[in-house]
Amino acid sequence: MTTLTHPLPARFDLIVVGSGPNGTIVANEVYRRRTDVSILVVETGPEISANAGEHLIESPDKEARQAYERLMRLAKQIEYVQGSAADRQLTETLWSKEEVGIVPAAYLGNDMREFPGAAMAWNIGGMGVHWTAACPRPFGPEIPPAGDGDWDADLRTAQRLLRVDQTVFAANPFAHPVLDALRSALPAASADRSAQPMPIAGVPGPTGKVRRTGPRDIFPELFSDDDRARLVTGALCTTILHHDGVATGVVLRDVQSGQEVEIAAGAVVVAADALRTPQLLWASGIRPDALGVRLNEHASIDGGVVVDPVRIGATGMRIPEHPLDEPFIGAYWSPSNGADQPTQGQLMEQKSAETGHTIGMGWYVSTEIRPENRLEFSEHATDAVGLPRITARFSYSDRDLERIEFARGIQRAAANAVGDFDQEAAVLLPAGASLHYTGTVRMGAAEDGTSVCDLRGAVWGFDNLFVAGNGVIPTALTCNATLTSASLSVRTARSVLA
Repeated sequence: MTTLTHPLPARFDLIVVGSGPNGTIVANEVYRRRTDVSILVVETGPEISANAGEHLIESPDKEARQAYERLMRLAKQIEYVQGSAADRQLTETLWSKEEVGIVPAAYLGNDMREFPGAAMAWNIGGMGVHWTAACPRPFGPEIPPAGDGDWDADLRTAQRLLRVDQTVFAANPFAHPVLDALRSALPAASADRSAQPMPIAGVPGPTGKVRRTGPRDIFPELFSDDDRARLVTGALCTTILHHDGVATGVVLRDVQSGQEVEIAAGAVVVAADALRTPQLLWASGIRPDALGVRLNEHASIDGGVVVDPVRIGATGMRIPEHPLDEPFIGAYWSPSNGADQPTQGQLMEQKSAETGHTIGMGWYVSTEIRPENRLEFSEHATDAVGLPRITARFSYSDRDLERIEFARGIQRAAANAVGDFDQEAAVLLPAGASLHYTGTVRMGAAEDGTSVCDLRGAVWGFDNLFVAGNGVIPTALTCNATLTSASLSVRTARSVLA
């Protein structure tokens, strides 16, 4: 790991922009299969914990763990983005060079009034050091179209790299009665679509705490002194250099000093996130018609319920204690059931002196993919770091609003099976608050103006420029986006190798 103040080689075979889960998956897969390839991973943000790239819950730094706990409270990823960010005057920039963690996109001077929950990670490891680590699978119409390989095989590879496990909370005695209650309230046509333990990216720790997966777990060599794979930090990629459909390298700027360097590349993968990946392409003069268009995000309805042991048949059962630094004692998943029930539940169980024994009833419902929902990039104005200022356009269609009301009914039925649910306390979170937005560099089967890249992740018109991350997902999801995008990153890595 280094910074631009230390000289780098003038050329790398592969440059990956972004050190989050998707960037590290692509880099790791290339590293494992080609011993003769040099790799550079570029990250704008600094270290956020003592061991760069680890999940914050693993950090020996108490403040870092507390930051994670705040973020995960009731599994709401709104903690960092709450407040009046969307209403700030665009001239009021709240970002500084010393920033670390998750930053509301509006704080960098972007116009997020229609997408106020949008945020960006500003640290090594991207969102991969902050996330809940929930990894539900996409289903039916959520599954992206097939590329050059086997979707199921790529999904299994992604699950292995993310260390997805459904048994991390298996010791909780309330798991069976809770799941039985949910299954009775929400019957499903098949066992694989009925309520079940939430797949979590992590492994059980010795004390019961879940060791959640971070980028360091995906690609450990990147965070060591390995000459074949280097991580440069505090480096903002401002431009992808290209000529006649060939990406030739990148321009990197030191965030602190402003010093710029050009580094040549055999191939470039941009995995910056669903906001900054299209922003960087735009800044580089790479502007397919679909760039930033069809921004999508499932609507998120947050609520909670106090567990009634009588109702679920668990009278006299002892509520487990939280393991040290573990915010949850259980995690459950109510999967979507396709077009008839395009909604999923992420249910996180907790115990506290203030609220008692509770289950957070978060519900996600898919929304229509519409070109009206988009990111627009300014030709003249820039954000706080000097890249084209983003304006987000986002609204719910009439059909979306109907689906949201349908999801409220599903949420109510599930919650009332566990305890007395206060429907009035359930809130529709601000657009962007799930941090699961997709579609801004979406893939497609044909270069017809509705996609930015092909089904391999290769940007149209280029053989050696790829995009990865949630932004490439072309389908409307009910589930958390990470496992889906990780599976596509496995596919993209194979194409980079080719």
